[in-house]
Formats: sequence, C-alpha cells, structure tokens
Amino acid sequence: MPRDPGRPGAPKATIGLIAACLVVFLVVWVLVLVRADDPLDAALRSLWAIDDVELLARAGALVASEVWLDHAWWRLASAGLLHGSWLHLAVNGWALWIVGSWTERVWGPGRQLALFALASLGGCLASLAWAEAPIVVGASAGIFGVAGALVMVRAFGAKDQQKKVEPVSAKILGGQLVFWLVVGALLPLFGVELLAQAGHLGGLVMGCLVGLAFSRPPEHRLSRGLLWAGVVGYFALGVALGVRPSWRANYHSFMGTALVERGQLEDALAAFEHAIAEHPEDAGLHNYVAYSLAEGGVELERAEEFVRVALEAEPENADYLDTLGWIQCKLGETEAGIESLEAAERAAEREIPEIEEHLERCGGFSLE
Repeated sequence: MPRDPGRPGAPKATIGLIAACLVVFLVVWVLVLVRADDPLDAALRSLWAIDDVELLARAGALVASEVWLDHAWWRLASAGLLHGSWLHLAVNGWALWIVGSWTERVWGPGRQLALFALASLGGCLASLAWAEAPIVVGASAGIFGVAGALVMVRAFGAKDQQKKVEPVSAKILGGQLVFWLVVGALLPLFGVELLAQAGHLGGLVMGCLVGLAFSRPPEHRLSRGLLWAGVVGYFALGVALGVRPSWRANYHSFMGTALVERGQLEDALAAFEHAIAEHPEDAGLHNYVAYSLAEGGVELERAEEFVRVALEAEPENADYLDTLGWIQCKLGETEAGIESLEAAERAAEREIPEIEEHLERCGGFSLE
C-alpha cells in the first residue's frame, strides 16, 4: 500500500543520529567493562556515570587542554556523539527525538544533519572558549540548537513551514529552553557541575541562526546571506577566543593539570599560580590545584599549602579534607593522613568511593 503523500515519513536523520550515539556508547561501554577491575560494579555505575575518563578522552571527548596544547580541534566534532552514562544517553536521545522529528519534517534529513552538526560544533566551541570544563561529552548542544531552530521556524518561518509544525507552541518550547538554561545556571550553586552551560547556550545560538537561515525563502537572498555570514562569524570568533582563553582562570588551572601529567612541572606551577592570582579567594580553585599536584605526586608541600587555604574557608568540606589526607599520605604522614581522610568520610553527606579508595591506599603506605 503506497504511503499517503501528505503524511511525513520516519525522521531518518534523527533516528540515524540517535543510533550513532547508541552505537558509540555501546562500544565505549564494552571497553569500560573490559578495562574495569570489577566489571559488575562498572556496569552498575555506568547507569549514571562512566568513571573511565581516560577512555572517554581516547574515544574523542572534548579535552580542552589537548586542543590548546596539541591543536586537536577534531574533538569538537566527535564529542557530540559521546555520552557519560546510560542516563545521559537516554535523556539526550529522547530529547533529540522530540525536537528532531519536527525539524526534519520541515527541512528533510540533509538539512537536519547539517543543523545538528553545526549546533553541536557551535556548542563545543563555546564550551572551549569559556574554558568550561576539562572534558566535555554529549549531544545536548546539538539538541539545544535543533530546539532553537524549531522555535525559529514556528515563529518566523514561511506559512508552509509553519503549517508542518503547527502543533508546536513556540512560546512553550521557548519557555522550556529558558527554564533549562536557568536550571543549568543554578545547579552549580548546589555543588552540581554536570551541565556544560556555555555549550548549551552556544548550541542554541547557532541553532537559531541556522534555523532562521533555513526558514528564509529563496528570494530573500540578502537576509539569508546575512544569517549565513553570522554563522561564519560565530565560528571565526569562537576559534579566535577558544585557541587560548587566557582571561579565564579555568584555562590556567586546566593547563596546569595537563602540564603536570606531561611532566612539565615548571610550566604547570606557573599556570596554577596564574589561576590563583586571578581568584585568590576561590577555595575550590585552591583545592583543585592541590589535588592536581597530589595526583601528579609533585610539589606536595606546596599542594598542602593550597589545600589548607581552602580549608580555612570551609573547614568541614569533605572534598578538601580528602585532598589534605591524600597529600599527607603521599608525604609519608600516614597517621595524619588517615585522620584527615576519616574526617572527610564523616563530613561527607553520602558515601564517596574516592575517599574509601584513598583510605585503603593510605593504609597500605604504612606497610611500605
């Protein structure tokens, strides 16, 4: 029986994007289990978090320091297909299906793929330029872009385009986008640093530009040209800012961590000192620097100074106490280290596997 020509077919590009994300995640997930000491525990934890950051980096995550140091710009393209947990994948897959089904109905599979790709790249570039996080994964920047394009076509598209998305309310969808951006902005106030907010905003801006360009009829050459010029300008500005966002303290702290890992200690300390000089009252930054040095096993006395500054501001912070205890253990002060780690354990509102691991390993130091 032939398909009704008035009825839209399956959104092939949207399904393909979701399938690609699923396949990539399954490959990473299997490798996580293969590499894990306890595959069952790793499988359970993967429901909400994949802890193997090294594997995610190898798979193509947006590792900011590798772009800055090694010019690995290709990571901006691959990061949008990676996800950090089953929950992350499920939420993004569902959201992409909801908005992508509508935009593909208007513009077809080719433009749908272009829209998602440009929005994802734009979001990753914004995250890099803002030095938002040391590592970023996820399709959410592309999804915000697709949603923004849907708002644009529903509000400003030609009549035939608007008719195809008539059931969608531009006001409600726009309100939902604002809501999630506000939620993302507020979560860090409660200690939740999971959302790449700059990436979401960058993807949304890019999606709106592309959506408006796609919505202009062929005869509106000037407006279409200006919109595509805006897209090119966005990427040019993003690259210019992202290549070395030295005005951001995060840039220096992320670079410091990467340089410690590469054995470039002098440059790493200079980067850390620069970051702290810009934000001398930031307790979290002091702790980040201290922990990075502790993990690298270098400048431990200086690391202890940094974390004690953090503890002066928040003496009951479990993360800071854990950092102090781990440094003390590495300095050979096993009893003091265990005492600090046990204090961190008591201060924690929930069980933190990292503290337990440090306690176990610190106890082993006394046997050496």
